[in-house]
Amino acid sequence: MSDKKYWLKSGFFTMMHRGVDFLLGFVGFMLLVRIFSPEDFGVWVLLITITSILDMARNGFIQNGMIKFIVGKNPAVQRKIQSAALLLNALLSFLILVLLFLAAQPIAELFNSPKLATILTIYAWVLPVLVIHTHNLVLMQASYDFKAYFLAGISKSLPFFLVILIGYLSENKLTLVHLAWYHNAAFLLATLMSAYQVRRYFGFQWQVKKYWLAKIFHFGKFVFGTNLVSMLTNGLDKFLLGALLSPVQVAMANTAGRVLNMVEIPVNSIASISYPKAAEAHDTRKTGDLSQLYEKTTGMMLSLTFPFWLFCLVFAHYIVLFIAGETYLDAVPFLRIMAFLALIKPFDRQSGVFLDAIGRPFINMVMVFGTFVYGAGLSWLFIHWIGLLGAAYGLVLAVSCTALIKHLVLKRYIKIQFFQCWVQAARAYPKLVASLLAKFRKT
Repeated sequence: MSDKKYWLKSGFFTMMHRGVDFLLGFVGFMLLVRIFSPEDFGVWVLLITITSILDMARNGFIQNGMIKFIVGKNPAVQRKIQSAALLLNALLSFLILVLLFLAAQPIAELFNSPKLATILTIYAWVLPVLVIHTHNLVLMQASYDFKAYFLAGISKSLPFFLVILIGYLSENKLTLVHLAWYHNAAFLLATLMSAYQVRRYFGFQWQVKKYWLAKIFHFGKFVFGTNLVSMLTNGLDKFLLGALLSPVQVAMANTAGRVLNMVEIPVNSIASISYPKAAEAHDTRKTGDLSQLYEKTTGMMLSLTFPFWLFCLVFAHYIVLFIAGETYLDAVPFLRIMAFLALIKPFDRQSGVFLDAIGRPFINMVMVFGTFVYGAGLSWLFIHWIGLLGAAYGLVLAVSCTALIKHLVLKRYIKIQFFQCWVQAARAYPKLVASLLAKFRKT
């Protein structure tokens, strides 16, 4: 596949996956805030935040190492790598399952949410299924099959959205327990779809090689730590608000967070398709290509997130009113502060991705851990001083510091320029306008 065709095809399906997933999740959120009370909705947010952290950390333990080692290998070696990855995935998932059963009640008490223990236990039962689902998704990325990745993704989000829609339209009230079981069922459907999609690539052998176990483990342990701490940082505002205030403030913060998830669509989409290319360029020692790839992909992200930042600043009141109603208007100033992450996330995300790609995952993990530590400290102080908004100030300051440090560290290994990223972003707009005009003339 040519380089241009790779970016167009992979970018299309990745953006489609992120876009459809976000749209269904966003509309589902709009329905849930009208189905549940702010208290119950806050409990659901805590569940999704905790499970997302566990999923991202578990996926990271396998994903980047498996992709890095499997790309370009012959089928026999790929089977050995897949077998090692599956075993490590299963062992980690079993450990998380046990911890969830043991910690569900203490976690619920910490956040003053008795219902949280029940739905956390329900989620734990789906972890054996997720071992296969996670492996299949990583295999799709390693095989550059982003169309299959898209189909596997919507096979979870679409059925789960339909459950929420039916619950909203039905006279029978949807409860947190019912929703948690439906959430598990959606994962089961997605796993069946993903298994069908990767049947051509899937390879397995019962005798697992210690060499590949060690390679994936030692690479993945840093990515696992990075993803775990990164997701803890993303959920920091909700955790501290839940522990220091109440689930109602968690619901307010999540309202702004749902809007900011729009930023994650271009950021995560571009990051996921740039990582295999960055890893390949590093393996072939094409440092010039690495530099250009970083500046180009970060610029692509900024060209999409910068207009979003301006939009949130101007229309925050109307955005919150539309998506959640008057009950959640306290989230308006919170959204305006958090919107600055739209300008920071591209640098933070791509610096981390490229540190992993050049074989420096430990540095990335340390940087992300720093964000969590001083982010927790700043947010804790600010929440005590000014309440809800303190969580936003603390998180934005922490992510800004880490993004700057990671960019400077990466600059030691590859020649990148901060302002060149903005130049690339600015160049994207004339191309976009020209493309739109060309299509308009054809019609």
